[in-house]
Order: sequence, then C-alpha cells, then structure tokens
Amino acid sequence: MSDFITHPFYKMHGAGNDFIMFDNRSGWMAPDAYEKFRKLCQLHTGIGADGLMLLSESDNADFKLDYFNADGYPGNMCGNGARCAVFLAHTLGMAPARCSFEINRVHYQAEVQQNRQVRLRMQMPEIVMESQELSSLLPGQFDMAYWVDTGVAHLVVKSNDPLEQVDVNKWGSYLRHHWLFRPDGVNVNFVYPGEHQSFHARVYEKGVEAETLACGTGAVACGFFAAKELNWTSPVSVIFPGGELRVEFENDFQGTYLNGAVSLVFEGRLSRAYLEGL
Repeated sequence: MSDFITHPFYKMHGAGNDFIMFDNRSGWMAPDAYEKFRKLCQLHTGIGADGLMLLSESDNADFKLDYFNADGYPGNMCGNGARCAVFLAHTLGMAPARCSFEINRVHYQAEVQQNRQVRLRMQMPEIVMESQELSSLLPGQFDMAYWVDTGVAHLVVKSNDPLEQVDVNKWGSYLRHHWLFRPDGVNVNFVYPGEHQSFHARVYEKGVEAETLACGTGAVACGFFAAKELNWTSPVSVIFPGGELRVEFENDFQGTYLNGAVSLVFEGRLSRAYLEGL
C-alpha cells in the first residue's frame, strides 16, 4: 500500500487569494470535516491557504462547489475561490469553458477565457447600510463607508490616506467585530482611489481573521461603492496587494461580473499518516 492517498489536492490562487481544491466527485472527503479543513489550511503544519473547496457533481449545473473558510467552517460564497474552481473544473474535464455551478443552492455562470482569465457572473449587490449611517464608526483617517451584500457581507471604507498608512489588521478587526454587524460580522475592505477608475484596496477577511492578499466578493463590493458613491462607470479596477481584479456591471448591476487571472500552482498528495492524524 502506498504511503500516500490516491486522491490529489490542487493548490490555486486568484490575485494571491489562495485555496486548497479537492475533486470530490467520488465523495471520498466528508463535507462536514470542519476541523480537518481548518488544519489543512494552517500555514506551518498543513498545506496553508485562505480557504478550501470541494468540487463534486450536480444535478442542476456542471458541478457543485462547497466552500470552507480557513477556520474550517462553511462560507456562503468566495469570488476568487469560485473562479479558481471553474478553471480547475474545466482543466479536469468536469465543465466546459462556459459553465454553471452551484454553491449553497445558488447558481452562477462563468467563462474560462484566454491567458488563465476567468470571468464570473455575480449576484446583484444589495445595499445594507449607506455611508451617512456608518460615519460615526470611523476615525478621521476615513471618510466614507458602505455596507454591501455581494453574496457575502462586506464593508467598504474609503481612506483619506494611502493604504500603506492604514493599520488594516487593527481597524479591520475592530469593524469586523463591531456590535452593529453582529452576529455574523463583515469583511472589511479599505480603498484609496487611484488613476483611471481604479482603487487600491486591502481587505480584512472574517474566517481568516487577518488581512489577505485579495478578495473577489470584496472587489465587487468596491466596484458597487465606486458606482453608487463616486459615480464611476464600468469597468472598475481593484488593485489588491496580490493582484488586480476587474469589476464590470450593466443595467444598474443586474449584470455584475468579476474578472481576473487564476493560477494552478501545484498538484500534490497527502500522506495517509498525516490525513489519519487530523
């Protein structure tokens, strides 16, 4: 018997947002192994990732996607992770270049384009609370905030200072846990306008409980904020430390798209002893 399990994992990233991916069509990985998922996402003793995804068969779409945050627990949606999953599903022959998938019983459409670009049609964003109602939460370093649901709850905070001067983990943790956003909390995106309808952005993600290099649903929230508060038109570029994502919208966001490159970094196999010890 081999010391390694036969089922591979795939390590992928979109704009530096990294994920562990499993082809789970055979059902070999239990979808409620939350503690196992948490340990796999740990950097030093596991594979290390911002999240984990299981790809399986669907009766209503090309494939089904289950997403888990780095804390091991299920998440509603992950834009960058979904784009990575679409690319992997196409690479493995699970889905055509133009495909559909379901996550938490919500259906999405996506397209694998040239040069590893994946374009994902998102849910229409919804305003939860506007800037004037949130202004009391913000210190003088910030001047606007927008609470948006893009399939995931996001707070977009416009900074008066370049983002190198923003303590993202301090203010991100403060806002993510603020009583106003209980019980579920929010992801917190800090933005600073650049040239040609672009934002520089940094994001504090719940579930990871730290800054990550990018966030796809957060990019959509930033694009929505730019259109509603700053009157920007499509497309909007959102430049994270890990890379650039583009948000395109039409018909007052009834058509909303997230676009950017993804990378399949490596394929690996877990040892039986390690997996049994999780």
